[in-house]
Amino acid sequence: MKSILLALSFGSFLSAQEAPPAPSEVEPANPLEVKPSRDIFDLATLYYNAASDAQKPKERIQNYRLAAGKFDRFLRAFPKDEKAIEAWYFLALSYRQIEEVEASRTCFETVATRWATGKFVAGSALHLARDDYQQKKWKSAAKWFRVLARTTDQPKVRHESLYRRFLCFNELNNQREIRTSLDSILADPTSPHREIARLALARFHQNAKDFQKAFPLFVQLSSSKQPETAADATLQAALCAQAIKDQKQTLIWFSKALDHPGLKDWQSQTQLTLMNLHYQTKNYQEVVRIFEKGNFKLEEQPHLQRLIIATRSYEVLAREKEVLRLYQEILRLAPKSDTGFQAAYRLLVSDHSAKKRDFDRQAENYLARYQEKRAEDRRLHSIRLLLAEHYYGVKNHRRALRHYHDLNLALIDSTNRLGVHYHIIKCYLALKQEEQALVAIVAFQKNYPKSKQLTQLRLQRAEILSKLDRKDEALIDYQAVLAASSDNKLKAIILQRLSAIYQENQEHEKFAAIQQKILILPGISDQMKATAHFWLGVEDFRLKNYPDAEKSLRIAREMLPKDFAAKVGPLLIRCAYQTNKLDLLEQEINTLQKADPNAKAPQLIVQWLGATLAKQGHHKRAWPFLSDSLKQPKDVTPLIWKLYAASSLATSHANEALRAAKARLALETHPYRKAEALFQKSQAHNALKQFNEARQATDDALSLHPKGELNLSLRIFAGDIEMSAKRPQDALRHYVVVESLYAQTKVQKIAATEKLVAALKAINSPKAQEQLPRYQNSLRLLQAAE
Repeated sequence: MKSILLALSFGSFLSAQEAPPAPSEVEPANPLEVKPSRDIFDLATLYYNAASDAQKPKERIQNYRLAAGKFDRFLRAFPKDEKAIEAWYFLALSYRQIEEVEASRTCFETVATRWATGKFVAGSALHLARDDYQQKKWKSAAKWFRVLARTTDQPKVRHESLYRRFLCFNELNNQREIRTSLDSILADPTSPHREIARLALARFHQNAKDFQKAFPLFVQLSSSKQPETAADATLQAALCAQAIKDQKQTLIWFSKALDHPGLKDWQSQTQLTLMNLHYQTKNYQEVVRIFEKGNFKLEEQPHLQRLIIATRSYEVLAREKEVLRLYQEILRLAPKSDTGFQAAYRLLVSDHSAKKRDFDRQAENYLARYQEKRAEDRRLHSIRLLLAEHYYGVKNHRRALRHYHDLNLALIDSTNRLGVHYHIIKCYLALKQEEQALVAIVAFQKNYPKSKQLTQLRLQRAEILSKLDRKDEALIDYQAVLAASSDNKLKAIILQRLSAIYQENQEHEKFAAIQQKILILPGISDQMKATAHFWLGVEDFRLKNYPDAEKSLRIAREMLPKDFAAKVGPLLIRCAYQTNKLDLLEQEINTLQKADPNAKAPQLIVQWLGATLAKQGHHKRAWPFLSDSLKQPKDVTPLIWKLYAASSLATSHANEALRAAKARLALETHPYRKAEALFQKSQAHNALKQFNEARQATDDALSLHPKGELNLSLRIFAGDIEMSAKRPQDALRHYVVVESLYAQTKVQKIAATEKLVAALKAINSPKAQEQLPRYQNSLRLLQAAE
């Protein structure tokens, strides 16, 4: 009880103190009456009052000493005087001011014991009680508080004194006096300490384990206007109800305690108690409701207990999300316990189902933590199986294989065993451990001869055997798979495998036959169909069966242009070239360029197409092909350069024409062909407005004495150069020579005369105007005759 009630003793010493009596007034002297006692008392009083009014410490102490001396003299001379009680009291106060504590205390004790009533008795008892209380002299303080309560005429002081007396006996752990002092407080209906006394009495009964008497007192105190008292009483009422095993009242008062704003520090323990009570009665919904009021701070062990109760309640209520959340906390708090092991297991199963990213890391930690002590636990092997399956799913076959091997198959569900053996084989295959895979497939075939997976495994075994050059054994598996399977997709896979083998072995006829079989399979993908057509086209091309090759290749491209346009383009170009289909060849080259700008058509064929078009005068169509084929020229004939120069001139690519003419000129040896090359060079220079170079090239060509049409064209072009250079007078000179000497045929005459007329008009001099009608008339006659 002592430790509980000490909390009630904090605060000011007394909320209402006994007012100290003032000294008696000094009476004026009466000349007719001689009274020595009064004279001494008044003199002492004067010194006391002077000390109270003094401003300087030294003067104040001196006056208190003088007052003490006079009061002492008075009491020695007149001990039974009516002023004796006052003298004792103020002597005590004077001694206290000059720090003679023991003398002061003796004086106060004299007043408090010699006299029974009065304000000086109350004042003395107050000083004595306060001194003893502060010095924790509980028994003495209790005595003086009793005197003070009896003698004071101030109710507040009396109430406070009775309360302090109770506190003193509480410190002394005097049970009899404690009960008596409490009764004294409770007996006065006006006492402000009745509530505290009631609380103390309730504690008294509680400490005595008389919970039946304590309970109603705490219930009454729970309505206190003092928040702290009401809060504590609510909690104690709950504890008392629990102690007397009143389940109904226990639930009521613990519920009030949990929601009480003044009991926040007790919420965690209150919550746990309520959860336990409801869990014992299987009221799981109420357990969850109480738990969800808040995660109040608890020590680790009770917090774990709270989590376990809540988790089990959530499980009964099928609230999986909350169960998993609490399992995480349980695992953190107690990883090595049975509950922690179960929590870790449940969390990992959930993480695996949710495909959490860190499942593998958590599962590895789980196995490392528990595998020694729980090696024979089914849950451990269940997690190992999930981890192996996870690694298998993400294609980490090496780790998957390690965990599959570490599994105790007797401790996992029998329905999973086939899958384990199957995945072990798949891991061997993925890791290229082919010998182990072959052994495992034999064992699988023996143990699970009717399983659906066997067909796939035999197919994979056939592939391994084929690679190991054990083709006879592989053939048995292939035939078995084809015979057993009604799955067209699987048949397609087998046919593709055979196709690969035949292609690798260059067994062309068998390879082509497989492609035909693939095409008649129902339900195959466009990819497979297009691929089959492609390989059939390639095979026909190899056999120089160009029409059929073209047909198959076009089908492949039409089905999947993105995959096959670049592949079939060069072959279709060659097919068109072989069949001499000029327009088709041009179309296929353009199609290939559109499908893949980086694709390269056969350059010789491109060059041939450009040259052929140029020969036919289709220079605009010819130029791109010739230009593309001559970007990196190698072993180009003079004829190709000639045609490229002609197409370049025709399409206004003067620089390329000049390049081609120079390249041709370097290759030609015959004078006439060199003159042709110089003529193309002159035309290119003229188009580039390089007139001097153009004149020189024309002169160089004429110096080779070409005959016929070329000679005439060069001489006319010499005039054309001057016209381009805006020198019509010089051009006229060349045109006149051609018209008069070299133009032999009517066509030549007309061409030369037209040039001459144009030059005269450009000159526009009087002389030119004079000559112009003559040539114009000649031109009309030539044209009329034509």
